This record gives sequence, C-alpha cells and structure tokens, in this order.
Amino acid sequence: MSGRLGGILRRALAADFELVALNRSIVPGVRTIRADLRRPDSIGDALAGIDAIVHLAAYPFADDNADEIVPVNVLGTLHLLEAARCAGVRRIVFGSSLSAIGGHRVAFLELCRRRRFLSAARKIAFLEAQESPRPDSLYGVSKVFGEALCRLYVDRHGFSCVCLRLAEVRPDDRPNPLDPHGARILCRHGDFVAGVRAALARTRRPGFEIRTLISDDFRDAAPSGAPRRRTPGARGSAGAARRA
Repeated sequence: MSGRLGGILRRALAADFELVALNRSIVPGVRTIRADLRRPDSIGDALAGIDAIVHLAAYPFADDNADEIVPVNVLGTLHLLEAARCAGVRRIVFGSSLSAIGGHRVAFLELCRRRRFLSAARKIAFLEAQESPRPDSLYGVSKVFGEALCRLYVDRHGFSCVCLRLAEVRPDDRPNPLDPHGARILCRHGDFVAGVRAALARTRRPGFEIRTLISDDFRDAAPSGAPRRRTPGARGSAGAARRA
C-alpha cells in the first residue's frame, strides 16, 4: 500500500474495510506485514485470516528490465497466490494493465481519431473485444503471465479472481501532458476505486474474469464518472483487505 495505487485505495477503503498491508516497509496507519514477494519464505502464514487480496505489487513499466520484472511481477505473483492457497484465501483482485493488450494500440487510436469524445463504456467495449493478449512491453508480458497464473489458481484450486486491466492512473488525476493521447487512456482515481470495490464484490462468487478500467475522455469541466459497463505501473504493494 506504499505505492501510488495502494495509497489511493488505502485512503478510499479505510472506512469500510479492515486493511492489512503486505509490504516491504511499514505503511503508516495500517497494520503492516513486512514481506518481499520475491522471497516466499518471507510471506509464510502472514495471510491467515485474510478475506480477500488486492494484488498491486509490480516492478514499473518505465524500466523494462527483465531481471527485475520477472522476479517481482511473475514469480512474486506466483508466490503470493501459493501463499494465499496455503492460508485458505480464495478471493483475489489482480492489478493487471492495458499493457497486456497494448499491441492493439494502433486500432484503439484509430477509434479515437474517428470520435471527438469517447465514453468509458465505448472504450471498454472496444478493448474487451480484443480477445487475444498482445503485450507492448516486457511489463505487459508480465501482466499476461499474472493473468494466466490467476486463471490457473481458479481452475486448479477454486479461487475467485478478477483481473483489472488498468489504464493510466496519474498522481494528479489528470492526463499525462507528454502524451498526446493521455486524455483518452486515463483511469481517474474515483473510477479506479469504484472498479476495485466492484471487483471485490464480484469475487464473492466463483470464477475468473478480466475487466478493463478506463475513464471517459478527460474534460476539465467534467467530473469523473464511475465505470459504466462491466467492471471488470508504478511500484505498489499487495493489499490484503479484511472486512470491518
């Protein structure tokens, strides 16, 4: 919960959930279990008593370094899922990324070119119609691996998992000024939180889903709206949530 996404969730969910952080460093104001996902022995039985896990830990997109990405994003996800299995935790929300299908970017931008404004629902419908993964980076590949691992644990161990392919979540909740398409690939903070809440609720039923979280095209005068269709990096943390 020490990263950008974890911090947003911590502030938004603290009133409704008993939060537990699985993190390498202490998270102020939250019960923290010190662990490193690269070392499964450091997790141990730390997940005992947890109802659901929101897994956001990842080595960031900006540094496409396989030596860092594989141990954290791939093996770290496997270690967390296995620790959850051993602890009897079966509800997982996995923070994936649009980078898992970033290779479809040309077609998506062509859709944007034809429309002055795109709603979240229209973008989600298009992106979720791109059935095959098409990662745009090693980071994207790691997210495809993470989704596949979640699917394996659903099929083999009876987990319930929702993978959220996130658009860009910015610290200032505004589009990246260096990206000419930033206003169209933004996930506003409110939409991110609403999506995670919906995904947590969805994990109460068995199954596996991949959902997209992206906001309406950004307009300064327009408030952020909640995702209108099916609800489904930066360094983050695996947030383990227990209902209050």
